[in-house]
Amino acid sequence: MKGNRLSVLIIAHELSPVQGSECAVGWNLVTRLAKYHDLTVLYASGSQANHNSYFDAINNYTAVNGPIPGIRFINIDQPGITKSIASFNKTFSKIGPIGLPVLYYLGYGYWQKAAFAKAKELHKKEKFDVVHQLTQVAFREPGYTWKMDIPFFWGPTGGTKTLPKAFYKMLPLKSRILEGIRTFSNYIQFNFSSRVIKANKTAAVIYAFSPEDVNLLKQRVTGEIKLMLDVGTIHYDSIDHHSDQHSTTVKAMWCGHLIERKAAIILLKALALSKQTREGVKFQIVGTGPLEESLQQFAEELELKNVEWIKNVDRDTVFKMMSEADFFVHTSLREATSSVIPEALSTGLPVICHDADGMSIAINESCGIKVPMISPADSIIGFHAAIEKLVLNKPLIEKLKAGARKRSLEMSWDSMAETIATDYITVVNKKAGIRP
Repeated sequence: MKGNRLSVLIIAHELSPVQGSECAVGWNLVTRLAKYHDLTVLYASGSQANHNSYFDAINNYTAVNGPIPGIRFINIDQPGITKSIASFNKTFSKIGPIGLPVLYYLGYGYWQKAAFAKAKELHKKEKFDVVHQLTQVAFREPGYTWKMDIPFFWGPTGGTKTLPKAFYKMLPLKSRILEGIRTFSNYIQFNFSSRVIKANKTAAVIYAFSPEDVNLLKQRVTGEIKLMLDVGTIHYDSIDHHSDQHSTTVKAMWCGHLIERKAAIILLKALALSKQTREGVKFQIVGTGPLEESLQQFAEELELKNVEWIKNVDRDTVFKMMSEADFFVHTSLREATSSVIPEALSTGLPVICHDADGMSIAINESCGIKVPMISPADSIIGFHAAIEKLVLNKPLIEKLKAGARKRSLEMSWDSMAETIATDYITVVNKKAGIRP
């Protein structure tokens, strides 16, 4: 430790300045943590499907912008056995983006072994103060660095929650089977995976991204558990909303992949319930996916004239659309914290979503409306009531917009990094017997 700057080892399998999702979690946190501590970041050269993407992206970034002070990047290539497993797993690509999950995580585990070998080699020479298992965020794979003789941090992590049985009837048979497999797999891995159990018990601090994960971990963890979302916001002071106060209708957005789990069908059914939601709001649904054609046909059957379907657009265009909208609707059935929610808040856009998972923490009454996740029928009624409430109350929309901007500051990547950086020091000082 140099002054208050610790020597921190971070394991971030996903890490890229140009990709979203888990790559964005890794990049946004490590680049901000470097403000406080000296980081050595072990990351994958690329995903199992694309072996060089992360490595090239980081090299291109530093070539243009220069090295990032306080960070040393070390890429760990996917082991040969992982590449072989990934090649076979392409056979199951239609199941989802990672193919057959059991094969994906098998290959991912071998990468974690390679990262652990490098971590031990570096630690023998350099003596890190703490180690942090950062990405992936799924609880299924804790890696191996919890075995090291320094404080182990993990997260944001989670994903133990399962889809309520009442929502299974919304899914086709294949998706029901996959959800059933996921539920069974979650139970087995959380309760019987020796590495998951030992990592839980060894961790000095675990950051969990949903209340359900926190409550489950409390039964086992001996260290500290903190609630922390897996995504943050970037506040945009320069974005001005252009909603027309004199218009007889309001504008709203839905954005995401058109798959069963995102449940855009709930929105369509909710809009069809009253004249106010059919005529008082203009909806833009942004996204593509396997359900695109069937959802558009269903909207026609419901005679919804207020829905505009927009295929995938670039990030800047999405933000422009958000700046022109009055509120955002997110109907997903299961998420950690979807990145579109902090993006909406970042532009001062109120959010209507289910009161579940990370969404239940990201959104509060100051910046949106949460719908209880009880059954599909209850969700349809709940989303309809929330949309209708905003359609009929423009002053409430303006109040929630102000709340969204404030909430964006509270949920920022900078705030998350500051919390983690402070926790590093607190734990190291406690270990050394230094009182705060």
